Amino acid sequence: MPELLNEKEFLLFKHLLGKKIGVRLRDEGRESLSRKLGNRASQLGFSSYIAYYRFIKSEKGEKELAWLINEVTIDESHFFRADRQLFWLVGELLPALMEKRSPPRRLRIWCAGCARGQEPYTLSMMMLENIRLSRAWDLKILATDVDMDSLKAARRGTYPAEMLKSVPRPYFYRYFNPAASRRGENVYTVKNEVRQSILFRKLNLLEFPYPLKGPMDIIFCRNVMIYFQLSDKKRILEEFFRLLAPAGYLCLGISESLLGIDDRFQLVGQAIYQKKDKNF
Repeated sequence: MPELLNEKEFLLFKHLLGKKIGVRLRDEGRESLSRKLGNRASQLGFSSYIAYYRFIKSEKGEKELAWLINEVTIDESHFFRADRQLFWLVGELLPALMEKRSPPRRLRIWCAGCARGQEPYTLSMMMLENIRLSRAWDLKILATDVDMDSLKAARRGTYPAEMLKSVPRPYFYRYFNPAASRRGENVYTVKNEVRQSILFRKLNLLEFPYPLKGPMDIIFCRNVMIYFQLSDKKRILEEFFRLLAPAGYLCLGISESLLGIDDRFQLVGQAIYQKKDKNF
C-alpha cells in the first residue's frame, strides 16, 4: 500500500465525499486522508486505495462508507462557543419574539451540525436559566448531525473536565454531575433536566427536502456551511427559509455571511439573520 494517495485516487475520494455529504476536501488534506485510509484499508486486507474505494462504492461497503464519513466530518466544538452572540440572542432577541407570540407558547430550535452536543446542551442550560421560559413555554431543541459517532457521544452527554473549561462555573455546578471513568480521569455528565428538551437525530444537509415539519423559531448552523460549495449553500438556505417561522432567526458562525448569497434574510446581530417579512 503506497503511503500517499496519488492525485487520481485523492480526486476519487474527494468527489465521493463531496457528492455524499458536501464536504470539500482541500488539497493539503491529502496527507491526513492518506494516513486514515491507509491504516483502515490495511486492516481490512486491501492492497490498494483503488480496491478500498471500489469496496465502499459497492452494496457491501455501505457500513464502511459510513465509517469514512464519520472520519472526515468536522465535529470540533465547545460549550458556550461565541458566547456573546448566544447571550445577546437569548437575552435580547428571544424575549422580543416571546412577547409577540400568542398561545400556544411553543418554541422550537434546531441545531444543524450539532457535533458532540455542546451547542444544544449550552442552549438548553441557557433556557433553563430563564425561569419564565423554562416554566411557561413548551421548548424543544432538535440537534442533528451526519456523523453517527458524534451523535452517540452527544446522546451520552458525558465529557472530560478538559472539555468543560469554557462552561461558566455557575452553569457547571448547576447542570453537571460527576461520572465514573474507567481511565481515572475526571468526567461529568449533563443532568436530565438539560437533556429533556433535546432530540438528537441523524440528518444529512445535502439530502433534500429535509424530513422536518417546522416551523422553527431559531436555526443554528454555525461553522458548517463553510465546507459547502455555493450551489449547495443556496439549496440549504432554501430549506432553512422554508422551515423558519415568520420573523424567525438564523444563527451562523461569527465569520460567516449571507452577503451576495441570499437576500431573504436581514442581518440583525453578530452573524444573526432574521427571516424577512414578505412585504419587506
